[in-house]
Amino acid sequence: MKASIILALGIGIALSSAGQAQAKDPPGVNSTHFQCYRVSQEKPLKPTQVKLADQFGAWAPKLGNALFLCNPVEKNGEPMKDKVTHLTCYQLPAKNAGKKVLVTHQLGEQVLKVGGTVILCLPSLKKVM
Repeated sequence: MKASIILALGIGIALSSAGQAQAKDPPGVNSTHFQCYRVSQEKPLKPTQVKLADQFGAWAPKLGNALFLCNPVEKNGEPMKDKVTHLTCYQLPAKNAGKKVLVTHQLGEQVLKVGGTVILCLPSLKKVM
């Protein structure tokens, strides 16, 4: 069976700042915000190699254990666009991108130095047990 794996380059984490007004999302941005929780696995994950390619290069790391479960969240009264899709994030070995990027979001613009990889987030469905 062929699995499709998507690299989440930017995870929208619920942020709010009482002293900073927040603008609307830039045009073309998926406005789903996520709040992430640490997780532990009941059974260890069998090491799984994945082929990844993004704007910083291609490589084939082995996924580690799950680290986070990210739920869609309502932020500052903004409605959730997708209440079903969650993210499950797995540990990756470090691979340094060594780049600078300009990001634009609701809090404005920021220049960020992109360091090493940390996690791969997979779109997921979740059921509370």
